[in-house]
Amino acid sequence: MASTCPNAGSGPILNVHAAPPQPFTRLAQLIRRGRWYAARLSAMPPAELPHRVVEAARRAAWRRERGGWNAFAAIGDGDLADLAALRARLAAASCASAEASVARTCAGRFEFLGKAWPAVSRAPDGTLEIPPAFWFFDPMTGKTWPDAATSSFAVDVRGGAGVGDVKYVWELNRLQMLHPLAAAIARSQDESLRRLAFGMLASWAAANPPYRGVNWKSGIELALRLVSLSVLVAAVGPRTIAPGARAMIRRMIAAHAHYLAAFPSLYSSANNHRVAEGLGLFIAGMLAPDLDRLHGWSGEGRRILETEALRQILPDGVGAEQSPTYQAFTMELLAFSAQLAADHGEPLDAAATERLGRGAEYLSWLCDENGAAPAIGDDDEGRVIAQPPDREPHYVASVTAAVAGVLKRDELAAAPRDPHVRDLIFGSPSRAPSDLLNLAPQDHVPPGHASCGAPRRDGLKTFARGGVSVVNDVIGGRRLHLVFDHGPLGLAPLAAHGHADALALWLAIDGEPVLIDAGTFRYFSGGAVRTSLRESLLHNTLAIDDRSQSRAGTAFGWATTASAELLGSRREPAWWVAGAHDGYQKRFGVRHVRTLRRQNDGIAIEDRLVGARRPLPVTLRFLCHPDIAVAIDGGAAALGGRQGPLCRLVAQRGFEAKIVAAATSPCFGRLVATRQLVLQGELAEEPVVTQIVMAEPVTANIAANARSVAPADAAAPA
Repeated sequence: MASTCPNAGSGPILNVHAAPPQPFTRLAQLIRRGRWYAARLSAMPPAELPHRVVEAARRAAWRRERGGWNAFAAIGDGDLADLAALRARLAAASCASAEASVARTCAGRFEFLGKAWPAVSRAPDGTLEIPPAFWFFDPMTGKTWPDAATSSFAVDVRGGAGVGDVKYVWELNRLQMLHPLAAAIARSQDESLRRLAFGMLASWAAANPPYRGVNWKSGIELALRLVSLSVLVAAVGPRTIAPGARAMIRRMIAAHAHYLAAFPSLYSSANNHRVAEGLGLFIAGMLAPDLDRLHGWSGEGRRILETEALRQILPDGVGAEQSPTYQAFTMELLAFSAQLAADHGEPLDAAATERLGRGAEYLSWLCDENGAAPAIGDDDEGRVIAQPPDREPHYVASVTAAVAGVLKRDELAAAPRDPHVRDLIFGSPSRAPSDLLNLAPQDHVPPGHASCGAPRRDGLKTFARGGVSVVNDVIGGRRLHLVFDHGPLGLAPLAAHGHADALALWLAIDGEPVLIDAGTFRYFSGGAVRTSLRESLLHNTLAIDDRSQSRAGTAFGWATTASAELLGSRREPAWWVAGAHDGYQKRFGVRHVRTLRRQNDGIAIEDRLVGARRPLPVTLRFLCHPDIAVAIDGGAAALGGRQGPLCRLVAQRGFEAKIVAAATSPCFGRLVATRQLVLQGELAEEPVVTQIVMAEPVTANIAANARSVAPADAAAPA
């Protein structure tokens, strides 16, 4: 239940209980589709238009195709590659969390993104009795998406077709429940588990003939199914697969690869989807070498992967999409391809693997001492290797360790993470011994280390190309992990997964997240809630006249975009970093400049509006973690955590401090009530300084009496 908020004032209009889907009408669908096409056309470079015309004609032709699996009947039985090295890694060790996932699958229970599907029963032969409608079920609404009776090219996923959010049905149809099951098969070669796995494949194939229904709509979904196929084929060994099942797998490979080759995500669509498509083609060609000789899938996939590694991971290691979790997802795609290529004796180009290492170095800086990365930008919890139903809060750290395994660079795997089947597949290094566990907040951390045994990267590190600065410091006996954004909105031209967070900051103190990101909620069915979570008023930055620096257009597009830049930084003797953005230039004629400085007792945040001819109404906004207690104390706000007081935010004279009710989305599809501290006043060229002053650390025995305001209660899942 959402909590009430003492001293709550007006704030962003955001209902923490999202409205149910509105009745679907054909007119509403046409209006939504028209708006989407208009926004997309405005973002397209001229060279993209002829590509889209050709693609539309191809889709129209494929829409008439009704051959189903019979169209691939000539492929028949034949060779499948033996991925013996992958099988050996899968069989090397057991993982308790993976075993729990296998147990759920064996019991016919499936859960993804916090939503449960109806349980299915076991047949006498040990397989699951999965009805065709199961593969189209939307657990958010209880309705079903279009099935094989409808061409995939006629399915409208953006408007939801009155069904729900397509992200949920697609998550099930990635077949990632096969990943932990494959690990169990590789270890035991248990015949009942093999029947279970191949029974699920047969059920899926029967319900999803090629290019029919919602599950053939998006190339990234096809590519991730090919990952699942490759893991299963590796686990069982192709020579042990019955001829009929082997023929079915070969047809699935061919149908998926033909789609990926025909409908590439190019130009404005070339984000993480393009990397996934490259991996899908690479896997298809590797698994079916005779088909690859005819179509050249593996070579095309390799070319895409090696090209996109250099485009989507910037030279300093920052992901171009400006989202740590999307960067981790992209890097997991690349790491899986690098692992398969190395197993095959033909490693990826050195430039691509070098860029992968740079990305892991950046993400390791981004993780705090507990292995958590700030939730910057979108996060849809997409995984390349999964073990449902976990929500995996340390996904970024886990992928960093996976890259460490692939590149044989153990130092990249320092951040704490949760055990996962991913560790087996990538040969992730074991966690370092934790000789520094259970340090009290006030304890000094030796240089080069942090609690939980993770090597500590101290001081200020600026990633100038990607536009991110990270600080690890000890001030007033408190360990600080600070992230500052002075980079682009996202990957041009759409910036689909970036948020309007230029010059925002994220802060953790003594391992507790304090100032956080608003999160993602939902994609296609998020509506006004998703817009609010993406725009500036729910980010830790400055807003003029309650306007967002970048204004959202569609669910993945922007009507206006701010451009940010790094103005300068210094590491010693006392660090500082400064950035600016132009998001208010056209509307107000000013640039926002923000400087963060280290002080003896905390951090100074200096804001000014360059070019302002008169004072303008502004708010400085700080979104607090739901577990943080917030109370107004004179001209300051006191913030407390699990161990008592953490810090005080002190506003400059002339600024009024208030607490407003807000919401954050800690995981996809869920909203939680929280609080936002808002400092309201006027600002011009003359800077205003807000101070974050560290509270003196307290011992655990008095912490229970130190909190004057309770943390926000969790809202019910929306």
